[in-house]
Amino acid sequence: MRIFLIILISLYFASCKKQNNIVISDNTKTFSKFPKEGKVEFKKLVAFKFGNPRQMITIDSILILANYASGQKYYLYNYSLKTGKFSRPYVNRGRGSKQILGLTNIGIYKNSLYLNDFTAKKMLLLNKNNTIKDNSNLDIKEFSFKGNRFYRSILIDGLHAICTGSKKSKYKIQIIDLPTSKIIDEFGRLSNRPKNTPLHIITKASLTQTLLSPNNKKIVLAYIHTDVIEIFDINTKKSISLKGPENFNTEFKNFQNRWFENEETRVAFIGGATTNKYIYLLYSGKNFSDEKAFKGSNIFVYDWEMNPVKKIKLNKEVYQICITDDDKTLYSYDEDTSYIVSATIN
Repeated sequence: MRIFLIILISLYFASCKKQNNIVISDNTKTFSKFPKEGKVEFKKLVAFKFGNPRQMITIDSILILANYASGQKYYLYNYSLKTGKFSRPYVNRGRGSKQILGLTNIGIYKNSLYLNDFTAKKMLLLNKNNTIKDNSNLDIKEFSFKGNRFYRSILIDGLHAICTGSKKSKYKIQIIDLPTSKIIDEFGRLSNRPKNTPLHIITKASLTQTLLSPNNKKIVLAYIHTDVIEIFDINTKKSISLKGPENFNTEFKNFQNRWFENEETRVAFIGGATTNKYIYLLYSGKNFSDEKAFKGSNIFVYDWEMNPVKKIKLNKEVYQICITDDDKTLYSYDEDTSYIVSATIN
């Protein structure tokens, strides 16, 4: 009986392998090689002894670090590139009001520092200038998403956020009115998907790193399980997409209405940054089951017309990247040495 059950499950998974992949767009261009390739070498900047910063953004001469280490009481630290000093930590980890339980992304919009809490289904807004100057007495605003949980959320003005990764919508992108938590618009319908596959599995299989252009006119979706990037125009709601250079599909298994990886499931884009000139995406390319699947040593660079510009090879595998607005400096964190590192981009 046990052998029969194993055979039955194996046959089921084999059939799922053929059925369960997702077509991101009907109009996707492909490419197989970047026109330029280069290398950069990280140099140690400063030791970070407080945990493991998995996200990093830069504002003028300040690095804001999102600390993901277990057991930490706070999520954020500032590091001044001018003084070489760290701020006191801020934004408490927890389930309470104005605390963060499951941080998935941070960002800056004008004078607001925003944090997306995937677990607690909310967004926190902090005054950017006050946070950088003195974070001992923070003015934190909290907006609940109520019944919605978003993998990524990005503030686009004082009252609205662009969100992705909802398990309740057939659309890739939602625009949320923060005071009311209502969805006021959504677009980017995922029309080509396996039949009889629950929506929450489709959402899991098509998660993206979500980035905004500095002028707030375009949204970049960099897919985690296929080497596809998609750029939406916020005004027209139209998109263009590009696949490559390895050209692999989103592969998964649907077993008992749950998402599972199979032997072909891979990890593509694991982080990124945007400037006025370029889109920078940190790329893994590894199998999902690999121990370091969510670390990468390659940055893929595109322009805003979706043209591949260059591939940058790093001398270290990292979890995330941060690029200065002038496209000259790269920052990250080297987990092996516990140092924040930097490199000059050529």
